[in-house]
Amino acid sequence: MAEISASSKEQDKASVADYTDLPEAIRPPTRTKPLGWQLLLSLANLVVWMSIFPTFQILLPDQIAAVSPQNKVVLLAVISLAGGIAAIIGNLLAGAISDRTTSRFGRRRPWILAGAVLSAISLVLLAITPGIALIAVGIILFQFCINIDIASLAALVPDQVPVRQRATVSAFAGLALPLGAIIGLTLVAQVIKWTQISYYVLAIVLLVIIVLYVLIIKDAVLPTEVMPPFTLRSFLSSFLSPLRVRDFTLTWIGRILVIFGYYTVIGYLLYYLQDVVHYEQHFPGQTSAQGVATFQGVSTLVLIIATIVSGIISDRLQRRKPFVIAAAFIMAIALVLIALFPVWSIVLIAGGILGLGFGIFLSGDLALQTQVLPEQKDRGKDLGIQNTANLIPQILVPIIAGIVISILHRYSGLFLFGAVAVCVGAGFIFPIRSVR
Repeated sequence: MAEISASSKEQDKASVADYTDLPEAIRPPTRTKPLGWQLLLSLANLVVWMSIFPTFQILLPDQIAAVSPQNKVVLLAVISLAGGIAAIIGNLLAGAISDRTTSRFGRRRPWILAGAVLSAISLVLLAITPGIALIAVGIILFQFCINIDIASLAALVPDQVPVRQRATVSAFAGLALPLGAIIGLTLVAQVIKWTQISYYVLAIVLLVIIVLYVLIIKDAVLPTEVMPPFTLRSFLSSFLSPLRVRDFTLTWIGRILVIFGYYTVIGYLLYYLQDVVHYEQHFPGQTSAQGVATFQGVSTLVLIIATIVSGIISDRLQRRKPFVIAAAFIMAIALVLIALFPVWSIVLIAGGILGLGFGIFLSGDLALQTQVLPEQKDRGKDLGIQNTANLIPQILVPIIAGIVISILHRYSGLFLFGAVAVCVGAGFIFPIRSVR
């Protein structure tokens, strides 16, 4: 844990001086969160990502390839597009509606629970679907519902974590993504090895952990008189107002581009190992899915160290921008290596470099997001808009991948395009003024 300096505490107190009359639910937080709270938040996020990564890296590609092997790239692009749109809608609505929720159980907890229940149901639906149409329906439902959880869990950070501690807490929350990925991928690829059973197991784990989480955590109640009366026009226009804030928009665009580059590898690693590296020919008796799990394992090991160390340093220095910018350029190096050297040993080295860059990015990026939010009362909605930067690449990558692979018949162009995107994304972080 980072040491909290006296000056940092004074900055936090000064930042809330004008909000002392606000109810606790929308007042800027000042109380340091203990390690146990951080670990619980990380665990809740972990099971969310544990259900997402194997679904999109192994289970969905395998399902599509089994139904229509000749059209697998196009079908994956179309289904991912539909799911990505549903994810954006779910994320935005969950953030905005939870901001206005006056339940006696708090603003975020009801939506965290609802998202988990509905996500589990959609995973069961995917387990029993026999054809492409129902697979598409299951993915759309899953993406909408799991992003209710993502938005609600993310909002807990600006709700309850003081600015001086946000990079460290962001590091713990960020670790959930790679750890959830490696645990989920290992479970599906190495242990279960059966699509239908995998979906059932992911649904059960997600539901059990999230139910326990919402029973344990505290969530301040929003008084009914605090928020203005609801009107559809003002509700819809509120999604555009944060984009008029310069630093908020720069952060959002930068995130889209950096995460786009990351998803070019994550979304197409299975097909890349099958069609370019020829993993199964080099390692008889193993599947390409096991290669994905190995790659993710190496990447995650480096990422864990990078995330924790960079998060602590970022909080001590109270600097966010240098970490996010450096992370982008490190990720670009990994993408270039994968594009130009389709050799398994080089791919594994690139996986470690990618983990280093993405780990640094995870610790600094969420802290940066929370510090450019325009309004205290709209944390969930505004952070939901920032969260769409995770989702827009899910729409764009399959579309661009389909075009590039159809024209060039190779994956290298896609990965090089991703390397350029992360570098341009770093360029959008430089001009941010309100955060160092």
